Amino acid sequence: MEKEAIYQKAKACFEGEEVCGQLPPPIDEKAIMYLKQAADLGHAKAQYNLGICLHEGIGISKCYHQAHQYFQLAAKQDHPRANYMLGCYYAFGFLSEPCKELAMGYFRLAAEAGIADAQHNLAVILLTEKKAEEAVHYFTLAAKQGHADAQYNLGVCYCQGLGCVFSHDESIRYLELAFKQKHPKAAKALEYVMMGAYRKG
Repeated sequence: MEKEAIYQKAKACFEGEEVCGQLPPPIDEKAIMYLKQAADLGHAKAQYNLGICLHEGIGISKCYHQAHQYFQLAAKQDHPRANYMLGCYYAFGFLSEPCKELAMGYFRLAAEAGIADAQHNLAVILLTEKKAEEAVHYFTLAAKQGHADAQYNLGVCYCQGLGCVFSHDESIRYLELAFKQKHPKAAKALEYVMMGAYRKG
């Protein structure tokens, strides 16, 4: 059977089909079986999704080593979120000691493909590397996609003139966006910036 057809069978099992008006069935061995078949035949989405199942322990025993292997296979086919997950593996040390260089490489690939989480995580690492202007670039890309952490961090950057021209207005704008998404640090930062703007005004 063609790998795409097998992948679609896996999707149908995951999404479930109503049987006699009952709720969709839980994830079972059949769903994982089809997913693994498609993944082993080289289907990039199946490889990524099997990696997620192995990473989270969804329908199968959690195994970071196997998850990493499937993420690598999908990444070789330029799957953006597989690149993001590999970035996370190297940034947060799921398998070994964190490796900033490898994390940045994979995050950059995913960031250029438009993955907001990757754009944010890459920006955070760039700040630690004292590449503030580039960090602001990626914070901005993620913030425009509604990423709350990126909006908060971008607001802080504008408040401090870090990697960008100091701007109360831009700082307040991004912190307000983060606040609307209930970012835990946004309210205090917003109060600080607004009070500073008031005193200067």
